[in-house]
Amino acid sequence: MIGRISGQYSAEALNRKKSRPNVSYNSGSFTETDNANISSFGSLLAKATAEMKNIPDVRENVVADFKSRIESGTYNPPLDKLANVLYMAGMLEAAEA
Repeated sequence: MIGRISGQYSAEALNRKKSRPNVSYNSGSFTETDNANISSFGSLLAKATAEMKNIPDVRENVVADFKSRIESGTYNPPLDKLANVLYMAGMLEAAEA
């Protein structure tokens, strides 16, 4: 995939002649049409984005497992790791010795 990205922005790609919009003149007035070219990489990216929208934000089975463990009293999180995460996030102040 990196090769596709670098290919889109290579010196050769930048030196290619850019297409101009088609302009047609009819009876003293003109109409201008725009063109859009979508690369195969762009199509692939659009498909991947559409697939990602189908993935749920929350894994219900994991949440249900943690919920049942908390309610039964069998969930014991590693408090030192939790404290470190809270400290690094600025939500907990270091205890002064």
